[in-house]
Amino acid sequence: MLIYKIDVIKELKDVGMNTTVAKKTGIFGQETMKKFRNGDTSISLDNLNRLCCILEMQPRDIIKYVETDTDRENLISKFSASKTGRRKKK
Repeated sequence: MLIYKIDVIKELKDVGMNTTVAKKTGIFGQETMKKFRNGDTSISLDNLNRLCCILEMQPRDIIKYVETDTDRENLISKFSASKTGRRKKK
């Protein structure tokens, strides 16, 4: 699961970006700003790129991966199972 390492809304406010400015300039849409407010990391790579540009940060400064039980059960276990089914090349 991805989570924000920073308070995106606060950081945007610190550089002069609020919902009105975001909408007026077209940099971020209302839904994206709502996601930032709610801590929802399901944003597009384009919006992550814009966020990095505006805040002068790298993606690793903004988001991080935290493993959850769901990740372990639904993703990691499937990947591990697929690896054991492969034959080794000689």
